[in-house]
Amino acid sequence: MPALLAVLLLLGGCETIGYYAHVSSGQLGLLAAREPVEDVLASLENRTDEAALVLADRLRLSTRVLAFAEETIGLETGDRYRSFVELDRNAVVWNLFAAPELSLSAYTWCYPVAGCVPYRGFFDFNRAERARARMAAAGYETHLGGVLAFSTLGWFDDPLLSTFTELSEGEFVELLIHELAHSRVWIRGDAEFNESFASFVGRQGVEGWFIAEGRPEAFQAYLREEAAWARAQDLLGRTRSALESVFTSDVPDADKRSLKAQVLDGAAACLEAAAADTGPVWYVDLIPRLNNAYLASLATYADRMPAFAALFRDADGDWARFFDEVDELSRLDAEERSSRLDELQRPGEKRSGEQEVTAERDDQGADEIQCEALAGHGFDTESPG
Repeated sequence: MPALLAVLLLLGGCETIGYYAHVSSGQLGLLAAREPVEDVLASLENRTDEAALVLADRLRLSTRVLAFAEETIGLETGDRYRSFVELDRNAVVWNLFAAPELSLSAYTWCYPVAGCVPYRGFFDFNRAERARARMAAAGYETHLGGVLAFSTLGWFDDPLLSTFTELSEGEFVELLIHELAHSRVWIRGDAEFNESFASFVGRQGVEGWFIAEGRPEAFQAYLREEAAWARAQDLLGRTRSALESVFTSDVPDADKRSLKAQVLDGAAACLEAAAADTGPVWYVDLIPRLNNAYLASLATYADRMPAFAALFRDADGDWARFFDEVDELSRLDAEERSSRLDELQRPGEKRSGEQEVTAERDDQGADEIQCEALAGHGFDTESPG
């Protein structure tokens, strides 16, 4: 604790010290609440209620997934996710994203270990909301999203959390492998690389998991479940592209605001129509989130997934070779690394890694949400309207 205090004093600033005290307290609270998985399973042994049965099933599943991640993928697990914490909330932290009114470049916060990243995490929702209000008052568009799990990058033995034990099997496996991947490779200050890498490893890990289990049909079912989100990701990616065209154009800011409103209104109309047609009703829940901060947050987690998919194909699906190539990338400077990822992500290849994985296997309907308002970006950015 004295060492932590020294770091806080070196960082300086009342708000910074207060923030780090908050996250330190939240992290220490998690660590103090951990119970060994085997002890929790023993306590559930004689219970027959559905909640207890679901939790016991996920805890037993976690031990098998950890063995798979270590033996098949090559991820070190150590003592991570060998304990469990029951939380009294539906998210472990809330991440705040912010972006300017006429840009999709996310605001970044800098930390001693992680470097500069486009989000700020809070263990307390009210504290997160106050921070969001401050950013909004400063003129930024904001998005506050609940997080089911996070990684301390191997600094602590992270526990399993009640926030994600009720996920479907595929979602549970993907999230667990995603978080383990963060401890395999983490480049300070390159959130897009880190999150896209972990997202790819998590998604590819799910496929390997079901194949190793001898249940490829379960993976197909999982992809069908994910197809609705994949189609939404595609539409949101096209929305981002349309906005980029607006924001980088030479028209006056007033005209950019008008064009931006048309793009977002078009995307909202398409989501609403899709929900009324063949899509799930939750498509309409995305509409209030449509702003620069939310769209920037999606880019962080998925934009580079196609590059990692290409790297995995080049490694013939060999995890060790894949990680060797990723390690090589991690040793490049930021500009060289970005250029190499661009080469892997060949021209014309879809940017959204989420939908790329499902597109060829989606037999539940169209591969994308039809949206004439965004076709060819739908707008002539040389003149408003």
